[in-house]
Amino acid sequence: MALDFIPGISKALIATSWRLSTKPYTTNDQFHQEVVEDNTVVVAFRRSFLEKDWFAPANESSFGETKMDPAEFPSMISFSNDVDADARATVNEAFLKSLQLLISPSCTQSVKTLVENMRPRRIVFTGHSSGGATAILAAVWYLETFFTKKCSDFPVCLTFGAPLVGDYVFKHGLGRENWSRLFVNFVTRFDIVPRIMLAPKASTKQALPYALSQLGRTRAPIQENDQTIAGFYATVMKDVETAARQAACELIDGENAFLETFSSFLELSPYRPAGTFVFSTGTRFVEMSNSDAILQILFYAYQSTNEQELSERPNQSIRDHHGYEEMVDSMGTKDVYQLDLNHFLSDGGEYALFDLRLSTSARECVRAAFEAEKKRNDNQSKIETTITKQSTTKKSIEEKLKWIEEEYKQPRCQAPAKGYYDSFKESNDDNDFKANVTRAELAGFFDDVLGLMKKGQLPDGFEGDSDWIKLATGYRRLMEPLDIANYYRHLKNEDTGSYMGKGRRPKRYKHAQKLDEHDLLKSGGTAEKIMASCLSICFWAEVEDLRGKKYDEVTNEGTVEERVTKLENFLIDEKVDDHIFLEGSTVTKWWHSLPEHHKRSSLLQQRMGYTRAT
Repeated sequence: MALDFIPGISKALIATSWRLSTKPYTTNDQFHQEVVEDNTVVVAFRRSFLEKDWFAPANESSFGETKMDPAEFPSMISFSNDVDADARATVNEAFLKSLQLLISPSCTQSVKTLVENMRPRRIVFTGHSSGGATAILAAVWYLETFFTKKCSDFPVCLTFGAPLVGDYVFKHGLGRENWSRLFVNFVTRFDIVPRIMLAPKASTKQALPYALSQLGRTRAPIQENDQTIAGFYATVMKDVETAARQAACELIDGENAFLETFSSFLELSPYRPAGTFVFSTGTRFVEMSNSDAILQILFYAYQSTNEQELSERPNQSIRDHHGYEEMVDSMGTKDVYQLDLNHFLSDGGEYALFDLRLSTSARECVRAAFEAEKKRNDNQSKIETTITKQSTTKKSIEEKLKWIEEEYKQPRCQAPAKGYYDSFKESNDDNDFKANVTRAELAGFFDDVLGLMKKGQLPDGFEGDSDWIKLATGYRRLMEPLDIANYYRHLKNEDTGSYMGKGRRPKRYKHAQKLDEHDLLKSGGTAEKIMASCLSICFWAEVEDLRGKKYDEVTNEGTVEERVTKLENFLIDEKVDDHIFLEGSTVTKWWHSLPEHHKRSSLLQQRMGYTRAT
């Protein structure tokens, strides 16, 4: 099989990327660029073997990590997590600072200026070693900054022996956006660099500067039996083993309470593989994109079968970091084995695992990774079946939503009715009861799906699927007003406060709103339009909250007068449904309760049928 897992990536392009990645730099150069086949631009980033460029000196965290700025990287967020501080992706701070310097307008050699001038040409970001880490973050920045749904030429990132860059959220964000396929990481079997970030800074601090200096030596021979390198290798691989074994335990027995407690005492690296990895076994290439399986191989492919091999591993781990030219030269002459779920289920991945010399226990760990992937796919299939297929005893999710829209909402949105919000709030007939039962059933379904997302038991791409976003958004817009009505019908606000207060609004709606807002952002939506996405539904809660407050009162969200004016502007500008203004609706009754002097100057006079008192 040829190396064709990404359309348009040829052997020649890979070879050019490698050549530029290792091209000598002048003092001021931070990257090289070259226009190659089909007007493609290759941008290769400078590698560094200085400790400060691997771990930021001022960073006090155990693994040199920091959170990404959601304003700059809006896709690198976990939408199934409501705590904003924890929702952001974690990346290596030193690598992130390298990118930030290069995209700064004040930078003499600015990547931002380069890509702005080169677009709409296809761009390939590349780098060897730490240059590969910068290339990964540069590609993500480019996708966030310039890439939209309308673009057709995807950028690509090709790295050689790059260290791990980001955590699970980073990996998940790439998968959700369908960007993982654009990142290809070439790894020789024994290269130590892709493993370094799995070790805490404290364990490698003394030996790291020397190890980096050895990694940076491209021509001078490596001293045999170098005890510093041997110690560095042993320390890193011990931490890699801890990370791999802990991850394998979670895959095999993830619900174990003892395991969760035990994990809290371990200092585990946040970094995880992301994108596609291509391992060189010597006889063939093994290509895979299952992050869990890649983590296992980063440990188990390093194992030795005898004392002689074990003694050779430390120096081999350094030499392999410079073995990519041989790897690139052999492309086209060696087979590529795609170790994906389909191949693993059909033949157990025997060819690839044999070439990687994995032991029986190692194969079980890799198998667990693929079984977890299969479980995620199966969960998605079950959800899709529940959404669309109706059984003899149970309506599909789509059927339930259709009933609420056509048979419950629409008849109640015509005069002399009060609108479906107020009809449900009063619940005077059988259909109101049926709507409440349907509301509870739908809530159960969407809560279950969110629960699976939080546990990582769905494919990363599920959350970004346009059909799912459309369904979740439709559900939120149709059903959240009923949940708000139910909240205030039972006077929960008197005990716990406003529906929109912290911890009161159901997480299923928060999650659906985040997906909708992110979809609007990717489509070029303005901040005002994104904000209106929430208010278009939650204005009911704002009305209910304002009904219980005096006009001259001051609240945490501002004065009541300011909030009233803001709400009125929204009701006018967003052209909300007419049923909101039906006589007897909550909105109409609230507005008519406002002070006379406010109503006289209100823009809603005409909609409310207001007649100025004489």
